[in-house]
Amino acid sequence: MTGTLMVSRAVRLFPRIKKRLEELGFPDVEVTGEEKDSLNRVINEKKPRLVLVGSGFYKAGTPYMMGRLLKNFPKLNIAVINVGDFPDDLATWFIWRGVKSYVNILEGYEEFHHGLRDVREGKTYISPVVQKLMDDFPEWPKTSDELTKRQMETLIMICNGFIPEHIGEMLHVSRPTVNLHLKELYKTFHVENREELVKTAYALKLVTDKDLVFYDRENKIGLLPEWAVIKQKMQRRLLNVDKD
Repeated sequence: MTGTLMVSRAVRLFPRIKKRLEELGFPDVEVTGEEKDSLNRVINEKKPRLVLVGSGFYKAGTPYMMGRLLKNFPKLNIAVINVGDFPDDLATWFIWRGVKSYVNILEGYEEFHHGLRDVREGKTYISPVVQKLMDDFPEWPKTSDELTKRQMETLIMICNGFIPEHIGEMLHVSRPTVNLHLKELYKTFHVENREELVKTAYALKLVTDKDLVFYDRENKIGLLPEWAVIKQKMQRRLLNVDKD
């Protein structure tokens, strides 16, 4: 059984990461860069008491991936460490997915070490900024598994730039019904408009580049294309369909 398993993409820094964590008092540190199924195997073999994960390990999809990991290991003690610029509003999803602690260096060196100390001692720690964001929400958002089939279909179509009128036509439902699904999606993800909904869905990998029918896939997927770009591609596609 391993004391601490650190998951990081910074392969060249593994020796340095291991040394620094040991200096901070974390016991029996091992560092890995394995992902997804491979990471599951490592955890199953090592049986660590604590797993530390860099917030950018899976890039924007990290909270979702942590949720999947905790489905396989529901009792696993996971702490996410942010030493980069992971956005606070998305960091809340770590906790909603079941991660026990979130330590954020952007809140100051002293607070960062306070969080690490609590995690090392087996306590739960959530950085003050992220905790405040969570307290401001009236209820925790649902996971993708809890979205209805129609809500998920509506979400994918919205991410592709379709307006409610066109979504209703394709799903064979009334526009008020589409608006109801959209209202529920806004409430679920605590957003106020379609652009915020698109960015959140894509950032959490509820919708991926494979679902973006109108996205130019010759370009590498990085950040979500601007709403205007999605809308423009959607309009061109609809015009071509009308001509056919």
